Amino acid sequence: MKTGHFLTGIAAMLLTAFTANAQFTFSDGLERATPESQGVRSEDIADFFSALDKGGYEVHGLMILRHDKVIAEHWWSPYSPEYKHAMYSSTKTYTAAAVGFAVQEGLIDIDRPFMDYFPELVPENPAPELARLKVYHLLTMSAGHRSTRYEGSGDDQVRSFLAMDYAHEPGSSFAYNITCSHMLSLLITRVTGVSIYEYLKPRLFEPLGLSEDIFWEMDLSGCNMGNGGMHSRTSDMAKFGTFLKNRGSWKGKQLLDPQWVDQMTRPHIYQHPERSAEENAGDDGSQGYGYQTWMGRSGSYRAIGASNQAIIVIPGSDVVVATQGAIGDENGFNSLVYQLCAKMGQKKLKENRSFDLQKEISGYALKMPFSEPGSARRTSCTLRFKMHQNRFGIEQAGLRFDSEGNMYLTLETAASTTNIPFGLGCWKIGETDRKMPFTRAVYTNMMGVTSYQTAGTMAWTADNELRTRCLSMFNVSTYEDMVFSFDGDGLTLTIKAPAGRGGAPSEPDLVLSGTLVRSSYKTTPF
Repeated sequence: MKTGHFLTGIAAMLLTAFTANAQFTFSDGLERATPESQGVRSEDIADFFSALDKGGYEVHGLMILRHDKVIAEHWWSPYSPEYKHAMYSSTKTYTAAAVGFAVQEGLIDIDRPFMDYFPELVPENPAPELARLKVYHLLTMSAGHRSTRYEGSGDDQVRSFLAMDYAHEPGSSFAYNITCSHMLSLLITRVTGVSIYEYLKPRLFEPLGLSEDIFWEMDLSGCNMGNGGMHSRTSDMAKFGTFLKNRGSWKGKQLLDPQWVDQMTRPHIYQHPERSAEENAGDDGSQGYGYQTWMGRSGSYRAIGASNQAIIVIPGSDVVVATQGAIGDENGFNSLVYQLCAKMGQKKLKENRSFDLQKEISGYALKMPFSEPGSARRTSCTLRFKMHQNRFGIEQAGLRFDSEGNMYLTLETAASTTNIPFGLGCWKIGETDRKMPFTRAVYTNMMGVTSYQTAGTMAWTADNELRTRCLSMFNVSTYEDMVFSFDGDGLTLTIKAPAGRGGAPSEPDLVLSGTLVRSSYKTTPF
C-alpha cells in the first residue's frame, strides 16, 4: 500500500543500505548498483512493486540482487532493514549447509545409516527399514515414516524418531517432515560437540558478515531448531542466497565444497509424481526437492519458510531475491519474480533520468488497521486504573498520553510489568521480554533467548472509545486488538479474539474492567 543517490565508483561500496530508498540507512556490507548498470530497467522494478501492491501481497522486506549487487530494496513500515524477522522453515537450508561443512570436515557420511550416530538410542527391536535409513534420506525428506509426529525433545525425540514405523522404503517417497531437519541439527551437535549455531558461526556467519545478533530458537533440550527458529535480517538472507548462487564461494574464497551446493540445489526426489507433467509445470511446490531446499520454475531454487520467508535464487538470470512477509500465495509471488527476471538483459542500459525509482517505491507500507486515527482526544496526561479481579492477574493499567496523542500502555501483575507504545495513526516500536498476561496470538521465544519487538498503533473511534493493535515483531502477522471504553471513572478493556479460519473469531472476546484511581486531570477525564 502506498502512503505517501545513486552512488558511483568507490561510493558504491559504502556499507549503507540505500539503493532506491534513501530513507533506510543500515550497514550490511553489500555492494549497491543502479538497475540499469546491471541490465534492468528501473521502470520494470517499479512495475514489480506495483504488482505486489495490487495483488495484496503483504511484504515486509525485499531485496533484489543481480550480479551480486543490490539493485532494489525496500521495507514496508513498520518493518526496517535492521529488524530481525522470523524465518521459519527457510532455516532448513542453513541446516543443510551445516551438514555440508561437517561432510567436508569428515565428520558426517550422508550414506551412513542415521542410527549409527546414536547407537545408545536405538530401540531393542527396530523396524528393519531403520538400518537402511541414511542421513541422505533426512536431507531429502524421504525418511518413509508412517507419521511425522515424534514425542519428546533432545535425546528423547531421537529415540522416538528411531522407533517410528515405516509406510515407505526410505528414499522412495517424499513427505514433508520437519523433524528430519531437526534431527540433522542434533546430528551436528552429536558429531561436533557444539550447537549448529556455534558450528556455523565461524564457517558461514562470520565470513559472510551476517548479523552478529542473529538468534536461533532452541528446543526444550537447548539445541537449536534445525527445522526453523532462526531470526535474521533481509540482508543476511541476501548474502546467503548469493553464497549459494556462487556455489559456496564468497568474495573469491571457497568456503563450502561447490559439489555439495550443487547437490543441495538440484532435485533428488519429487513431491507429486502421481500428477501429470502439465499439472506440475505451473506449481513451484512440485519441481523437486534437494537437500532441505525447494526447486522452482525457471530453473530456480529457494529456501522457503511459512508466510513466504524466501531466498529465491535464479541462476540463469544471475538473480537473488530475499523477501520476508506474510504471504499465502507463494506461487503467485514467485511468478511475479520470474516475470521480472524475463525482462532483464545482459547489457548495461541507459538510465532514464526522468524516472525516479526511489520516489516510485518509497511510499509502500504495511496497511494500517484503522481507516482513520481520529483526532487526539487526550494529550499530555496520565490515567491509572485499578483493575477488578481477573484470571490474568492484571492489577493495574496505566495509560500515558504524550503531547501528540500517542499512548504508552502499562499493564502490571504481581510478578511483572509490560509496557507497550501505540502511535496515533502511525506505528510506535517497543521492546519487551515479557508476553502480555492475556496473550493468545502474540508470543515470545519460550526458551527466553531474546526479547521481542512490538509495533503499536491506535485510533479514537468515539470520544470515549480507543482501539489499538499490538503487532508482534517476533512472529509474522500475530497481533492483539484491544478496545478501551471509558465511562466516567470506569474502564472496560476488551481484548478481541484472534481471527480463526475464514476470518471469524476463534473464541470469545476477553473483557476486563477497572476503576480510575489516579489522573493528571483535576476532573473526571471522560
